[in-house]
Amino acid sequence: MNPTGRILIVDDEPTFLETYRLILSTEGYTVDAAADGPSALAKLEQPGWDLILLDRKLQGRYGPDTGLDLIQSILQRAPDVKVILVTGVADEDSVNRAFSAGAYDYLEKNAYFEAILKVKVRHALEAPRERRMAALANGKREEKIRELWKSVLTERDSSIKGALLEDLMALLFKSIPGFERTQTNRKSLDEQIDIVIPNESTAPFWQQTHSQYILGECKNWSKPVERRELDVFIKDIERRFGRCRLGFFISIGGFTKGFESALAAERRGDVLVVALDKARVDELVQAPNREAKLKEFHDRALMASTTDSV
Repeated sequence: MNPTGRILIVDDEPTFLETYRLILSTEGYTVDAAADGPSALAKLEQPGWDLILLDRKLQGRYGPDTGLDLIQSILQRAPDVKVILVTGVADEDSVNRAFSAGAYDYLEKNAYFEAILKVKVRHALEAPRERRMAALANGKREEKIRELWKSVLTERDSSIKGALLEDLMALLFKSIPGFERTQTNRKSLDEQIDIVIPNESTAPFWQQTHSQYILGECKNWSKPVERRELDVFIKDIERRFGRCRLGFFISIGGFTKGFESALAAERRGDVLVVALDKARVDELVQAPNREAKLKEFHDRALMASTTDSV
């Protein structure tokens, strides 16, 4: 079966536009083009775009790098679209700027351009396709998520509340492409892990965490969680022999100042813990694009720990 997907090419070089059209149309994609930022943004007023291939060196009114500056404007108009930044030289600063602005991936114009283009486009379009299929297969999932969240907020029995919170978080993570095999309540002889998320995402953002799986710790306490609980959770992550480097600590009662200070100031090696309090869980429940929201929380935690460690 041929691939499907609607792709917008934003490039001011006619030769490359024709190259894109030839390669991607042959692969079965629907392709359109824009030669500058305003034209691209105008086309985004039409719904249904899946992917944008954006040239870094557009020569706009403000000079080069207009492509990088355009990413945020694109995502404001089309939050679910994937943006791949295309560049002649993928220097570290430009790549970091692109990811910070919300780009999905980047692609170099080199000798292997055609082969890598096909692979990266296919991977980028797998996520929207998975979302659509998941929505069809789990038509009542969103209803269940909201029902569970309401129950978490109103349940008085502590053990029941804890189980409800774990079920809710598992459903939230499962709604993200690549996290569908999330499991709850994994037990061994010496520990119990609330949530285990096999990281099978094809998105470069999650691949670059270098975390083969992600752990989640859920606390339904009415009082804030103290620092010692963070220490225990980090040790659980560190025991994974480098296969886990990312964890989400969920606490409906929030976190003490000691917890938050330690989280920012004492990041250990490559391990990153993202704290989710009641307000953030509510944001996840309500978010139309849950993956984007989770990335936002991840980046805030990373920025806080990086800033405090300087």
